[in-house]
Amino acid sequence: MVASNDGPAPTNIVTNGTINGTNGVTNGAVNGITNYLTNIKLSGNGVVYSSPFAGQGRPNKFYPIDGHYPDSVPEATGKRKVVGGGLAGAAAAGSLSRLPDVELKVCERADKVREAGALIGVMVSAMRSLSRMLSPAGWESMQRLLYRGDGYEGINHRFWRTGEIMTCALSPHTPRYMEEGRISRQALHDVLMQDVPKGIMHFEKHVLRVEKNADEGATGMRIFFEDGSTEDTDMVIAADGLYSKIRRGYLPDSEVRYRGRVSYRQIVPMELVKHIKGLPNDTSSWRRNGEVVFLSKLEPGVYSFVTMATEPEEYANTLRWQHTMDKEGIDRLLEHFKDWDPIINEVIRSLPSVDAYPLNAAPWMCDLIRDDAVAFVGDAAHPTAGAYGAGCSFAFGDVRALYLSLWRSHNSATATSGTAYDVPYSLHLYNETRRHFLHRVEQQIQMDKVDLAYVSAAETDEGWIRRYRERFTINWWLLEHDVDARWQEVEAMERHMYKNKNAAADIAKAVSMIVGD
Repeated sequence: MVASNDGPAPTNIVTNGTINGTNGVTNGAVNGITNYLTNIKLSGNGVVYSSPFAGQGRPNKFYPIDGHYPDSVPEATGKRKVVGGGLAGAAAAGSLSRLPDVELKVCERADKVREAGALIGVMVSAMRSLSRMLSPAGWESMQRLLYRGDGYEGINHRFWRTGEIMTCALSPHTPRYMEEGRISRQALHDVLMQDVPKGIMHFEKHVLRVEKNADEGATGMRIFFEDGSTEDTDMVIAADGLYSKIRRGYLPDSEVRYRGRVSYRQIVPMELVKHIKGLPNDTSSWRRNGEVVFLSKLEPGVYSFVTMATEPEEYANTLRWQHTMDKEGIDRLLEHFKDWDPIINEVIRSLPSVDAYPLNAAPWMCDLIRDDAVAFVGDAAHPTAGAYGAGCSFAFGDVRALYLSLWRSHNSATATSGTAYDVPYSLHLYNETRRHFLHRVEQQIQMDKVDLAYVSAAETDEGWIRRYRERFTINWWLLEHDVDARWQEVEAMERHMYKNKNAAADIAKAVSMIVGD
């Protein structure tokens, strides 16, 4: 841990995943935040943190640690446009607005932020990114709102018919304050919006397409809006979701298709379900041949029901992205899950209504950048609903990698000429950081179908449970992926390799000069 010259940072002790001291975290709640904030020491371009940020090193040109949160948007020379104000867009707005010499604007199609969605799993990978992206106030809110259960049980995987726990997804080596948790989409969006400066979010700005600026001597992109207006910008961050029009503009054959399942979901006050006898006090998922039911507490006083149920395409085509269903939806679910664990039907009967939306997907982008001026983040880049429950983790990883890449190319000496950033190099770093990992995830989605077929072929309940336990893998490589570590690896190579035709010879020469072992 680095301490500033005007006094030592507070000391904290970590014991069994619980931090004790000025900046304590106990059972997922942050204690003593007021005292903690008074001990933050500004150092260079960022903040010298006490635990849980200790050991990340001093902020510098090669590896920034965010921490300086200005009251207003920095004086700008470069223009950036974020298209989309959902989770990925809000994360990008809060993070990228802290870059120097940037004018940031978010274009959101809707007329306001709407309450939508249900349970969101914030995996360890997302917690790592958020711990480096959020302001202290935002991080405190996350710790207060996340539901992690009473202990270290993680997410229990249960047999669909009886509720028997077959296995558990957990991270026993991860400190409590960095463990995954569950939260509602709206609450998570509210946390992200805490860090978005006033005045940069613009509603009812429907983007139809973007094009390379064709004006003589011009660079960057031109954005075309539904109202007929246009805007020029140095860079576009496409965060316009699963049905991204910007992605379709570059990949017209990238069609979004139905995956065979519909997600039904609802969030209710805890009072509506607390009467149910035997209701698990954890986060549980009931599994049957690709169908899943999730039951979990969320932020204090809130309970969530989410399922992915097999439905015919003809029926799914009648549903909008978020289609509210009253008695019709409840009756359909009761019929569908009548042979499942009775606890599930008790919860369904307690719901006043249910929202439904089809789970659609399109091929993931091989490269997340276009025209040296467009970066795709979130579902716009990897359009698959329900991929390991890690969609927000992937989105936050994208945003974090993009932030690091832009920071690395910033040159304040050239800011007055309007070229404070080397955008093509930044996007190259971003793409190399993310594309290989995301390609591996997309491969795993296909491989998992082989395991699913093997488990589904079991002829008895006992055989099904045995096969499920045999093939179950936690996938720490995916759920705990460290974006910062991967970015450091890429940057350490690309600073020598990028557009260097003699890179191989230069490296060989450097190696030959090494003395000793």
